[in-house]
Amino acid sequence: MQYDKKYPIRQNLAYCARETWRGCPKLLAFFVMLILANCLVPVITTFLPKVVVEQITEEKPLRQLLLVTGLMTGALALLSGLKIFLEKLIYWNQFSMNAVFLRMVTRKGLTTDYRNQENEHFRTLQRESYANCNGNFSGYVQTYDAFVRFFSNLLGFLAFTGILFSLNPLLILFLCLTTVVSFLLNRRISKWLEGSREEKSVYEKRMQYVAGAADDVRAAKDIRLYKMAAWLNGIYDKNLKGLLGWYRKYTEKLFGASAADSGLSLLRDAVTYAFLLYLALNDRITVAEFVLYFGVVAGFSSWLGSLLGQVTDLQRLNQSINRFRTYLEYPESYLREGGKPVGDLAKPKKIELKNIRFRYSEDGEDVIRDISLTLEPGEHLAVVGLNGAGKTTLVKLLCGLTEPAEGKVLYNGTDIREYNRDEYYRLFGAVFQDHSILPVTIEEIVAEQESETIDHALVETCLKQAGLWEKICSLPQGVQSKFNKAFWDDGVNLSGGETQKLLLARALYRQSPVIVLDEPTAALDPVSENRLYETYDDVMRGKTTVFISHRLASTRFCHRIVLIDHGQIIEEGTHEELLARQGKYYELFETQAKYYRENPEGEVSGDEA
Repeated sequence: MQYDKKYPIRQNLAYCARETWRGCPKLLAFFVMLILANCLVPVITTFLPKVVVEQITEEKPLRQLLLVTGLMTGALALLSGLKIFLEKLIYWNQFSMNAVFLRMVTRKGLTTDYRNQENEHFRTLQRESYANCNGNFSGYVQTYDAFVRFFSNLLGFLAFTGILFSLNPLLILFLCLTTVVSFLLNRRISKWLEGSREEKSVYEKRMQYVAGAADDVRAAKDIRLYKMAAWLNGIYDKNLKGLLGWYRKYTEKLFGASAADSGLSLLRDAVTYAFLLYLALNDRITVAEFVLYFGVVAGFSSWLGSLLGQVTDLQRLNQSINRFRTYLEYPESYLREGGKPVGDLAKPKKIELKNIRFRYSEDGEDVIRDISLTLEPGEHLAVVGLNGAGKTTLVKLLCGLTEPAEGKVLYNGTDIREYNRDEYYRLFGAVFQDHSILPVTIEEIVAEQESETIDHALVETCLKQAGLWEKICSLPQGVQSKFNKAFWDDGVNLSGGETQKLLLARALYRQSPVIVLDEPTAALDPVSENRLYETYDDVMRGKTTVFISHRLASTRFCHRIVLIDHGQIIEEGTHEELLARQGKYYELFETQAKYYRENPEGEVSGDEA
């Protein structure tokens, strides 16, 4: 079941205001001042002609006319200048608030439960949340703008309603009716756009893909070798035709709505101005009042139309804020505060998996099926099996990165759900297949901390144990070399095997009692792989280790081997014991070994495989 939060607009506006008060309180003050300025400028502009005409028709002294006109014009100029100044201040301070919201999104992504990061719904929310607080057209910036425009229009609408009410309440009703009908006509276009956005997006996405392929050096060889240009051009033309058809339908609907809107505007203006003219000709209103009401009528419809438009915008943006808050409030299952401490990290303790079942979704099939397994302190365990057997999933459960659907994982006899999860993570040093390396110096990669707190001697020891010290010493800046040439002009790149050695050094530096190695020899050359086997006992002495591999010959140095197939342990024992049984392990081993036996050079025998 997907987790989704839905808050009403008023609650989300209050939420935005609270977060803005915490992150940049002066921004709220700027909003209030801008709302007042947005309202006062049109009001003064509307009253100015009325005051001038009134001064002239009543034959007021020229000095008074100039004084009143000058004061109103000066106030108008001052407020207009203040508006521009406030808009600039808000523009720059919105960057600060974007940074605050972006920090919240990033912090959630870095600290959330690992299983949330494997959840596609959570990942979608994460992408949308980054977009909602990134750039000048982000969801939050648009919400701020809609907030300011809404209250500006609301104040203006109320002010002009008060002026017109003294003239004729029925006129207000007529103006409201025609404006609402006009709004609903335009709303139909907006709803059509919302409903057909996916169709347009599909056309654009396919065209962008083809355009991207034409500009992609990696695809250039395939396009030319397999003569794909005509095929790709056909795809582009087909989707371009579909996109043009979409725009044709949009233009037709827009033209119809615009024509109806123009007709309504003409009717509204004709009736209203005829009514004002009738009142003026019959001395029901003065010339000055005629000028005032003439401007108020035009402004009233504008205020009301904009107000209705802002309500629609706020409804649309409310969905974005709901998605953002759903992401930030996404449930966390693991204990991060409180919980039991794991105790002494110097020595490993017994780890037990009891009747573990795991599935990636509630209605999905079990990936791990009723597995029970015990790791004694200091034991070297190998987990082997074909790709997709469930090896890596089993290790994620062991490390506490995800939770079983049934069963439990015990460390030192205690369910790991009772431990502080961050404390529990300290038990493990791991080398995963899908690794991530920051573009920092080599020693910072190994130590996972800034250089000021690094144990440099330990970095050297770990690099030597991993077999990478000589390579690092050959680099111009040694352990101070920056990783990733794409990020640093003077950066370095390492081969696949060297990268795995670097990750092994990182796992060793952690000095955790449990080491997990997920396919650590996949990118190593035979010499490096053999050296790792020879030194494995010395490097891992006193630690519990879990060695994952689909290459059965690489696990002989482990104390025990478990073979997993379709999420179940089907065989267990030492390498020799499993071969002697001539079961599934023997069958897989022989399948892999025959390629070495059939080597025409005869360099590797079956026993060596």
